[in-house]
Amino acid sequence: MIRGWICLVIAIFLIRTRNVEQLKPFLRKRKGKCKQVCSLDEVEQAFVKIEQAKCLFLSRTACLEESLALFLYATSKGKAVDWSIGVRLAPFASHAWIEGDGHRVDGEAEAYKKILMI
Repeated sequence: MIRGWICLVIAIFLIRTRNVEQLKPFLRKRKGKCKQVCSLDEVEQAFVKIEQAKCLFLSRTACLEESLALFLYATSKGKAVDWSIGVRLAPFASHAWIEGDGHRVDGEAEAYKKILMI
């Protein structure tokens, strides 16, 4: 859970101090160093760790921070995952999620058109 908490702190810091364009090179480099693809089971286990770490925060975390924390968690273990951001229309909304081994971890992501994947 400590690794999950650290990844969540870093994700919140990055989201609040950088925009997505500034994050892309850092995240691509980090993902490029990974030797293996993260299986769906491993992603789901990491998701649980991030969910547990959220309980230690007094502030709200949304899908952007949580999915970035999950990306950081997986890549810190040398496992590559895809970080995706998408949008939908009518009503407009945006969403961020993680895909492990080609499968979306968040079932809610199906309603969104992917506009960025790292």
